Amino acid sequence: MGKANGRNLAGLIIILLGVIGLLNNFGITAVSFSYVLNLAWPLLLIAAGINLIMSRSPGNMATGAVMLGLGALFLGRNAGLYSLDTTNFWQIFWPVLIILIGLNILFKNDHNRGGNLAIMGAVDKSKEAWDLKSGDYTALLGGIDLDIRKARFIEKEVTLNLNAVMGGITLVVPDDIAVICKGTAILGGIDLLGRGTGGIVGSSVLEVGGSGTAANVLRLNCICIMGGIEIKH
Repeated sequence: MGKANGRNLAGLIIILLGVIGLLNNFGITAVSFSYVLNLAWPLLLIAAGINLIMSRSPGNMATGAVMLGLGALFLGRNAGLYSLDTTNFWQIFWPVLIILIGLNILFKNDHNRGGNLAIMGAVDKSKEAWDLKSGDYTALLGGIDLDIRKARFIEKEVTLNLNAVMGGITLVVPDDIAVICKGTAILGGIDLLGRGTGGIVGSSVLEVGGSGTAANVLRLNCICIMGGIEIKH
């Protein structure tokens, strides 16, 4: 219910922006579109944070709390409740980000075959057999490759939370298991077994394989923020 509420809030915000723009163009209203937009984009950040927090996953909840806090901070500033000078923040953030990306390219981290977290590096579970159990996989300015065909299911039903933040995750699934995918993309893209979703805010749900009859069930909860997630056969 919480994740649906977050998506509903994002959808209502986008619809409201469209309605205001349409009414302004026909001269029915004279609402400052730039002012509304300044209020709307922090709300999108808040909606994304709510989605992550309501997933009940520790990794998602931490990320969601940060996004929720930033959204609330910028919302108050844009609404005129207080003044907040972010000049120094942006002056430092983008150059440091570019430097870190450059260092990652220059001194590429070795592929990690055991971990679940790729921060400016890579997790590769596509070369050897490995044990598959429920958990979180997060790519932050990095990449994760998971080949489920080589995995041994620890339990009949496994749930993976895939989070790509300015990074990428690729997951290859076999044909003989049931796959239930739920994905939300914010300024990014998710390919769920050939069905894409993306844009400013996009979401999709897909089930293949028949969860009632398959030997194993793989549930995927995907969050993509300025990155990409691909699940393929």
